[in-house]
Amino acid sequence: MAFKKFIVAYDGSADSDKALVIAADLAQNLVAKILLVSVYEIPATLSDASGYSDWATDLEKIHKEKVEKGKKYCEEKGIEVNAEVLQGSPAEEIIKYAQQEKADMIIAGTRGLGGFGRLLLGSVAHNLVNYSTIPVLIVK
Repeated sequence: MAFKKFIVAYDGSADSDKALVIAADLAQNLVAKILLVSVYEIPATLSDASGYSDWATDLEKIHKEKVEKGKKYCEEKGIEVNAEVLQGSPAEEIIKYAQQEKADMIIAGTRGLGGFGRLLLGSVAHNLVNYSTIPVLIVK
């Protein structure tokens, strides 16, 4: 299998930065494209709240700024890159996007929760590994 298109789940966190660095190294070596994806979720209980529209707009803006940072990093390394911000359940949206784009691999970071939780994957990483039919690389 030739790896030519990577989806990178990117939220601007330290772990997603690590995932992006690994993805960029792979993309450079394989002359592959990176599709950065940031997903924000609005709890259903807030959809009826006053100011919902403003809040959703602010969340989208924050995520766009984060993926632009990641996009700039890739561009500085000469990697072909696109950035997308999606709304919904993060793992579900990342998997759907990866399938739609016919990605070869999803790359994501995990998070350290401290104590016992450190042994566990973050919920998004856990769901990606368990539900994606596309290969998933989790970066610590």
